Amino acid sequence: MKKIFNIIVAASLAVGLTSCLKDDEHFVDFASAGYVAEIPYVANRSILKTVTVSAASSSLVAPVDINIASPNPPTQDVPVTVAIDQAALTAYNTANKTSYTLLPAAAFQLTNPMVTVAAGQRIATVNVNFIGTQIPATGGPYAVPLSITTVPSNVVISANYHTQILVVSRAK
Repeated sequence: MKKIFNIIVAASLAVGLTSCLKDDEHFVDFASAGYVAEIPYVANRSILKTVTVSAASSSLVAPVDINIASPNPPTQDVPVTVAIDQAALTAYNTANKTSYTLLPAAAFQLTNPMVTVAAGQRIATVNVNFIGTQIPATGGPYAVPLSITTVPSNVVISANYHTQILVVSRAK
């Protein structure tokens, strides 16, 4: 009797578990997904990134990585352009009840606004050069909002992770 009961339980389990294998409704085929340009720091941490610049510094470089997210690395070079985005800073301030203002143009330089993610790679780096001697001692808090603005037609700009706001802290 016990042997028959064990056989029935084992058969029921086998039949019950095979029905799970036919659930294609929730299957997502990522192999057909395209390329998405994003800023990985934003995806993994926060839209805000604090950069502390010495008041006496003539140059401090803050890197901002650009990632091409896809099932496989791109097969050809992907040019990506970033730009200062005042509208993104205003939207962030409104949504979060903050009062960041754009750092004066003399205090920073976007040294390479257009970067190329090389074929077979995923990351390229945009550099923002801060000039501590030009950062105002009063006013603020200051920030530099960067957004991905231009990509090739076969690449999509991430809706959630395309902007990073560098909050500038002035060290004495």
